[in-house]
Amino acid sequence: MASATYGRNSAMRVAMTGGGGFLGSHLLARLIGAGSLVTLVGPDLGPSRYTASMVAAGRARFVRCDADFTDSVAARSIADASALVLMDSLPQPSASRPERLVDEVEASLAPLVPLLCAFASRGGHVVFASSGAVYGDPVRTPSRESDLPRPRSTFALARLACEHALRLCSATATVSVLRYGTVYGPGESGSHVIPTMIRAALAGDAPEVEGDGSDEHDYVHIADAVDATMSALVRRADGVYNVGTGIGTTMIELASLIVWLTGGKAAPLKRPADGNPARASLILDTSRARSDLAFAPRHALADGLKEEVGWLKATSEGNLKSAA
Repeated sequence: MASATYGRNSAMRVAMTGGGGFLGSHLLARLIGAGSLVTLVGPDLGPSRYTASMVAAGRARFVRCDADFTDSVAARSIADASALVLMDSLPQPSASRPERLVDEVEASLAPLVPLLCAFASRGGHVVFASSGAVYGDPVRTPSRESDLPRPRSTFALARLACEHALRLCSATATVSVLRYGTVYGPGESGSHVIPTMIRAALAGDAPEVEGDGSDEHDYVHIADAVDATMSALVRRADGVYNVGTGIGTTMIELASLIVWLTGGKAAPLKRPADGNPARASLILDTSRARSDLAFAPRHALADGLKEEVGWLKATSEGNLKSAA
């Protein structure tokens, strides 16, 4: 992504939820660097120290509102924004928990609808952080945006419900729905799979892989994910876009690569999976994003993991300021 493209939109006014999360905080850094005027909206700032430091320094504005975004404060906070970016901090995809379905869908839609109703009627641009997990059992590999979603988890179904709500509530707005692959890189939460494996390997332990290790995912570096998001914002792209690399990596390949990069001595350890799960494969066809967003991932997995290993070595908690 050419920085000149962002420069033409340096005065962009952006309202954002989830600005203290992994992807949101990296996006905030890029927006601030481009000169955008950013208002963060939510019940709290989230876990990112970088985000908190930018608010404290007056480089981003934070408006505290109710968790369901139904109060007038939320509506007023986005009144002068030309773009609304929805980067919430829902749990990562996990095994399906049908008993949690209503709660997860409600938790996703409850804050989304009031914000959309307050914003979309003015004809602005909305960017929504969805997930490639909506494809579930893919009808083909790699998955295309036109493929029928077949969610396998409550998380994925909640993401899909939000996508449909966007179309209902944003008739006069342009909407970018970004279906991200597995986003990784410096600043990633320590509870996620990759940092967990890296820490194990650095400690001389065996990174654990669930099942036979054949599950396959599309890993996209955080900087590349932000590139796509910035392009969707600047271009006011209207549509659904996969954000990945188009390359699949199995869990056993991922764990073995991490062992090699860290100089670990213990080979990956396979442990029985809970229940009898079907093999999962999620690889994204990014042709549409490459065409409409000029998206071109720049980070090979080995290079991106090496960067994350270095970041985890340097800090136990992470300093997004140095990573963004």
